Amino acid sequence: MTDTDALRRLAAATTLVTVTYADRIHFLGELLRRAFDQEGMERAVIVSNASRSNLALLEEKWGSRVQIIRLTENTGSANGYAVGIQAALDGGAHYLWLMDDDNAPKQGALAVLHEQLERNSAKLGASHAAVLGFRRDHQADIAAGVPMAMAIPPRSSFLGFHYRQIPFKVWRRICLWPYATKGLPERVALPYGPYGGLLAARQLFENIGLPKREFVLYADDTEYTYRITASGGAVELICPAELDDLEGSWNLKSRYRNSFLGWLMGGSDLRAFYGARNQVWFDQNVWLTSRFEYRLNQAIYIGLLCLISLRVGRAPRLRLLRRAISCGRASTLGVDSKFTLS
Repeated sequence: MTDTDALRRLAAATTLVTVTYADRIHFLGELLRRAFDQEGMERAVIVSNASRSNLALLEEKWGSRVQIIRLTENTGSANGYAVGIQAALDGGAHYLWLMDDDNAPKQGALAVLHEQLERNSAKLGASHAAVLGFRRDHQADIAAGVPMAMAIPPRSSFLGFHYRQIPFKVWRRICLWPYATKGLPERVALPYGPYGGLLAARQLFENIGLPKREFVLYADDTEYTYRITASGGAVELICPAELDDLEGSWNLKSRYRNSFLGWLMGGSDLRAFYGARNQVWFDQNVWLTSRFEYRLNQAIYIGLLCLISLRVGRAPRLRLLRRAISCGRASTLGVDSKFTLS
């Protein structure tokens, strides 16, 4: 067990990295308050993707503990985190804790993560170990006790769909759910994870490089963190290290009865386009192991998407999604001319 003084030193050696945009200083201010006053961190790197907030207020409050990198235009999360990670490494950070600007750690989350990271690093090496804070809304299936074999899309899935999971999903909807009373596991091994809550030593970030800027936003964190496990490392979700989501994501599973409705009705066209395009790229270029299964999953999913679109009257969104899928399959990445970031 790592002692209290050692955990304080680890917290002080950890740099928070986050990306903000629009006018979100109310979220960002709470994140910094908890990181500094509650978790004992000493430094934060904030990348402003042309934020409209008066971020100078944060500099006035926290002084040299905050480094704000102001970009003149919104470049998306992929470039934002690439800039922030590089700045933290250049600044001598021993550990980096990546957070979305609307995440906020619950009391003691960082200490819990550091304890487990130290154990995992002793086994795997600091360049191959990462731990992740638990976000109940974001990891809803794990919170509900869904077995890992069903909580993570199988290899060769398409937009999270795999025909082999159909019986389980049907059974789950028509039967009483038996897993919710089992309680959360302490740790869950993941093949990949989000930026929000990811803690690792600088050696890991030096090992896996920087996020793929061409993704712009959405699924860039999936591709980035999958590099850890693909190279023989481990990403572990640490459930006792809880984070609050101050603002819910646009595509939370709890908002829609199924993923088809989520894609057809959720969020803005911009978010749907980049989310679908990049996920298709990842599915085809990274997650695919059986071309036959992938094509079967794709055919079934697009067919069902078309039928449900007719039922709910979302033909324009369907056309957008079909275009996004085509761009992902063709590896046409980067900022799309029809969906520039503001």
